[in-house]
Amino acid sequence: MSVAEDVRTQPKFAPKYDSAVKFSTRRPGHANIFISDLDRSYAFYNGICGFEGVGFERSIKAGFVSNGNTHHDFGLVQADFKPRFGKDGKQQSINNYLGKPGLNHIGWETVNQQQLVEAYKRGLKAGIEFKQVLHHGGSWAIYMCDPDGSVHEFYADTTKDWRRFMSGAHDLGLITSQWNPLEGTPIEDKNWIESPEYRHYEGAPMHALRVARTVFHVSSIDYVMPFYRDVAGLEVCYTAPDKSYAYLRGSAQQSSFDICLIRNDVDADLGYHHIACEMANEKAVDDAEANLAKAGVPIFRRINDSRKRSFFLQDPDKLLVEFFVERKTDYAALAAVKIDQRALFA
Repeated sequence: MSVAEDVRTQPKFAPKYDSAVKFSTRRPGHANIFISDLDRSYAFYNGICGFEGVGFERSIKAGFVSNGNTHHDFGLVQADFKPRFGKDGKQQSINNYLGKPGLNHIGWETVNQQQLVEAYKRGLKAGIEFKQVLHHGGSWAIYMCDPDGSVHEFYADTTKDWRRFMSGAHDLGLITSQWNPLEGTPIEDKNWIESPEYRHYEGAPMHALRVARTVFHVSSIDYVMPFYRDVAGLEVCYTAPDKSYAYLRGSAQQSSFDICLIRNDVDADLGYHHIACEMANEKAVDDAEANLAKAGVPIFRRINDSRKRSFFLQDPDKLLVEFFVERKTDYAALAAVKIDQRALFA
């Protein structure tokens, strides 16, 4: 029996989730990842991937890059085993600064603060354990873990003018403080931007549109699905008949899926496999591949099939980032892919 099979077949206490909770999740907004060297990773996501630098929190060794789609597509946090403290001096309570590269959290954009708070209240009533609630200056954020232990942030933006506080400064200072969703009257403004002003680092060999979707290895579809469906509020697009994988997406429906959950039938780490960034069109992919070759940047893997055309890069910590153009939606096609390759072909 493989390690993966052992994980799947062990008796589990399946968390009970109230289907009424449902955060008003629109789409994935960003990936916040732990990296080993902030300046080195910042140079990769900015100078190679083309995301515009929008600021640093130097005291906690964090940096942010964005293409203009939202305040940040990637948050980069240098992992060093040390807790982080906000501008109010209080420790940010998630205890997952493990000192190694990997996912910190996936940030999910919701409709507005009012709906975010209402879901939080429903969650409290249902007995859900929230890890922390924070005010990041430009967003209100609620954090919790999925059943496999991966951290997810559900957030609502405070303003459409996020560049007012994400100024591209060498050091923004500390921008995060505690927040009590039960105090005050939440606002109904919908501060997500329908038609963003895309900006890029022009000297980069490539430019993506946005962080678009992610792929996770999970212990079992049945075990994690109630979280993603009933708490995260994502629509189930497709579940494989053998429950080896499932596709889900938020209400913005910007592509055929926002997250693919793949049962861990290989000896992989549970949770985050990679983030995928959408390109404008196939010419943009052509140009990116040619420019990367000229710059001497190796492409880790190319995918070219009926459903998508994409390529993967490895960041300085060997974390995968995919750049893709979607072609045809065919959820069932993943079943024909070798099990150990499904995360790449999702």
